[in-house]
This record gives sequence, structure tokens and C-alpha cells, in this order.
Amino acid sequence: MPVHLYGQAADMAAIENVAARHHLAIVEDCCQAHLATAGGRPVGTIGIAGAFSFYPTKNLGALGDGGAIVTSDRALAERLKRLRNGGQADRYHHVEPGINSRLDEMQAAVLRARLPFLRQWTMRRRALAARYRAALAASPADEIQVPPELDAGHVYHLFVVQVRGAGARDDLQARLAAAGVETLIHYPVAISQQPALAGEHPANCPIAQRVCDAILSLPLHPALADEDVDAVATAVRKDAIKCGR
Repeated sequence: MPVHLYGQAADMAAIENVAARHHLAIVEDCCQAHLATAGGRPVGTIGIAGAFSFYPTKNLGALGDGGAIVTSDRALAERLKRLRNGGQADRYHHVEPGINSRLDEMQAAVLRARLPFLRQWTMRRRALAARYRAALAASPADEIQVPPELDAGHVYHLFVVQVRGAGARDDLQARLAAAGVETLIHYPVAISQQPALAGEHPANCPIAQRVCDAILSLPLHPALADEDVDAVATAVRKDAIKCGR
């Protein structure tokens, strides 16, 4: 289950090779990747199915919870329709256990109204991300790391940098907050460290935890002005040098 995290597609060619060798189906997590592509192919169309989220903060969001699954497998599509509707094949006839996961009309109406703007919003996200990259290129190389754009199909649900140095990320976040710049951490705890998995004895993942300790999400949304990005980047460059010292 590859996750197209932050809007950047996973390395699908490599994942497809592994899946083919081991006869595995691929289910894509596209929750942060509306309109993203992997090597020119739309995410969600590469595996047997793709799951999208319409949570309000996503690139295409409703007013509340919602989501969709896409697939080209007709039999799977029919089963998913049953599962989201209590396992019903037709009204009052339940052929298997299911859940109540129907998208209500209000959320559907909001999504339908917003969908025509998605491509425009995506282009704006990409433009803002490019502006961040250019502005942060002048940052001290050993302080701020801007992850490379691995595929031109990145849709920038989030713009995440890594702050190097013990405690430097938290220090920078506090300094930016004092300057009126809100930042977030997506995500602070590696999956292998989640208490819910303690009984499963997950493998130690030191690289994942090291990344979790360094990442910082800078403000990014289509309504952000160019001047706002410039101001945030300037604050990051100025305060990063002071952090962890």
C-alpha cells in the first residue's frame, strides 16, 4: 500500500516491480494526492484501487468527512459498493457484513462545486512551492533541507522541510510562532512507535523516527500570496541559523 505522501507520488515503478515478483496487488493511498501523477500516470489508476480523502483540509475537501475509492476492476467496484452500504446487494438484503460509509448529499454537492477549481488550485500550489524552493535555496545547507521534487506530478498538499540538529526543529517552530508564522508537524511519531502497535512488536525504524524529529510543514494553500511565502522563507532563513545553538 504505497502512500503518496504530501502530494508526491511514491516510486511506483519500483513498487510495481516488487509487487510483480511477489504476486501482490497494489492499493494506493491517494488521500493527499488529488491530480498527482507518477511518471505521467494519474495516481489511483496504477494499482488495483486507489483511495482518496475529501477531509476539509485536503486539496479537494468537503465540509466534513468523506472519501472515494477508484478502481477499474468491475467485481471489486461492485463489492465496495456493497460494503459501504451495510453489505447490501439490494435493499434489505445483506449478503456480507459491511459498514455505513455512504457520502451524504451535502458533502457531494460541495465537492461537485469545488471540483472545477481543483486544477487551478493545484497549479497555484505548485507555483508557491517553486517560490519556496527558490527562496530557501539560500538557506545554510546544514540547517534547512528542502526535499527534492522526485516527480513533476507533485501536487503539494503540504510543503515540508527538514531542520537538522538536535532540538533545532522545535526551536525553529517556536521562533516562527513568536514571529506570527504558524507551522505544523506532519507527523511527529513514526508508525512503528505508535502505542497501538506495541503488541505487534514492530521493527525498529530509526530513519523514520529521525525524519519525524526533523520535519516541519510551512504554510501552503492556494489563497496564500507570493509576499506571504517570501516573508515565511525570510523568517525561516533568519531563524534557522540561530536554532539548536
